[in-house]
Amino acid sequence: MEAATATLDLFARDLTGQKRFRLSKVPVQSSIGEIVRSAVARMGLGVQDRDGRDLDYRARNEREGRQIQNSELVGDALRPDDELVLYPRIDAG
Repeated sequence: MEAATATLDLFARDLTGQKRFRLSKVPVQSSIGEIVRSAVARMGLGVQDRDGRDLDYRARNEREGRQIQNSELVGDALRPDDELVLYPRIDAG
């Protein structure tokens, strides 16, 4: 299988665990940021905070227990059936 057509099946869930979604055939050359934006939309997660400011979601790799940078590629950061925990980035102040 060529890298350009390689895919992974993943899971995404919100921070509370109430919403969980299977992401099928995710291209390994996609950025984590692309996958996060797509998953947030498909899961119907809020895109604005109480004050109307846009939320910027991040992902944590549940298997490794680490935040994944939005610029990382799926194929470099994840393995098949990994679970991403999506959470909004909080800016203090």
